[in-house]
Amino acid sequence: MGSIGAVRRPNTTRGAFAGPRTALFAIALILAIRARTQAPFALRDGDRIVFYGDDITAVQFFDNPLEPRLYPSFVETYAITRFPHAHFDFVNSAWAGDRVSGGAGGTIDIRLQRDVIAYKPTVVTVMLGMNDGEMSPYHTDRFNKFASGFEHILSTLRSNLPEARVTAIKPSPYDEVTQQPDVADGGYNRVLMQYGTFIHQTAEREGLTIADLNTTLVAVLEKATAIDPATARKIIPDRIHPSAAGHLILAEDLLKAWNAPALVSAVRIDESRQPFIHTGNTTVRDLKIALALSWTQTDNALPFPIDMADPVVGLVVSCSDLVPALDQQTLQVNGLVADRYELRIDNDTIGVFTREQLREGINLALLDTPMKKQAIRVFDLVRARNNVHFGRWKRVQFAIADDSLPHKQEALDALEALEQDLLTEVRLAAEPKPHRFLLVPQ
Repeated sequence: MGSIGAVRRPNTTRGAFAGPRTALFAIALILAIRARTQAPFALRDGDRIVFYGDDITAVQFFDNPLEPRLYPSFVETYAITRFPHAHFDFVNSAWAGDRVSGGAGGTIDIRLQRDVIAYKPTVVTVMLGMNDGEMSPYHTDRFNKFASGFEHILSTLRSNLPEARVTAIKPSPYDEVTQQPDVADGGYNRVLMQYGTFIHQTAEREGLTIADLNTTLVAVLEKATAIDPATARKIIPDRIHPSAAGHLILAEDLLKAWNAPALVSAVRIDESRQPFIHTGNTTVRDLKIALALSWTQTDNALPFPIDMADPVVGLVVSCSDLVPALDQQTLQVNGLVADRYELRIDNDTIGVFTREQLREGINLALLDTPMKKQAIRVFDLVRARNNVHFGRWKRVQFAIADDSLPHKQEALDALEALEQDLLTEVRLAAEPKPHRFLLVPQ
């Protein structure tokens, strides 16, 4: 999957975008008001965030399309595009196969020191459990080993990173919805949920942020199976590792735990009121009203680049609140005279919409706009940087154990510099840009 944002041209029938009679813009205004009153986004300018975990979190080198393991990249892309002026630095230190005791990358103490503490993060996420339960029925000894190991991780982080904000993540599901359970005594996801209950209780006691990456995805699987069983089975094709569509829901759940805002931007133009313009998280200037309407708009954020052309993603979106919860970029125009209008942005035709659709509001985040293309570019750069990080860490730092080799450190330094170059490019690519909007009667 090259990006998460290439979308189809909009269907211009009324039902495609008008939605329920409740206007999208009214929703956007509510979201804007809530954004002022709800708890602030958990990440702060200057934060360095380390993702720690197992297969589900680990970077897949060059992005094996069968196992994208993308939710950290989705979260990073959201944060950078929604808050383009904040300087976030994300590091993925997950290792496939890991347990609370460590794994192929070393014991847990080696892993934590080398792959987490050494980065001096201000935020750490921890998701483990999928491998600890051994895809077997619940066993007290295995659970106790997991519990003591998880507490050891938290204790080590607390001792070495006393100021770090830790998010404890309840493990993602083992799919027993689209396929019959293959583990006795109630199935394997039941085991993961028991582990998740322990994580929740421990995190509450320690005052940590808690993210549940199991419950929502199971609900999505249930809804999707009722609609399209064959496509639903592709959400977690091997029961364990979610597809890109599944990772979108994992990202949503983590972002919700961090109080992520839904609003990208909101614009309401009322041509019948002199005219009246109301905006949220954007600036509108040079409004001209004649036969056509035109204005220049500079949003303070970019949309979340969701690939609605992917049928699995489309099914997941339809079975979740991903778009209303995280991706609202609304445009509403009242007082129009013609029956239909073509929307152009920077001379690109975005779609043709009825007067009723524009009065009720359209969500630009779902359309193939210049803003969406810019967000896709950010996502592609995020993935490129993650691949460089993976190569430096696993292919050089870890794989070449002999530190006496004369050029090893030189190679590490060069790759670290390349990582920083790409981070600079990511931030530049996310900077807001002005766009010229034009509504032409048809």
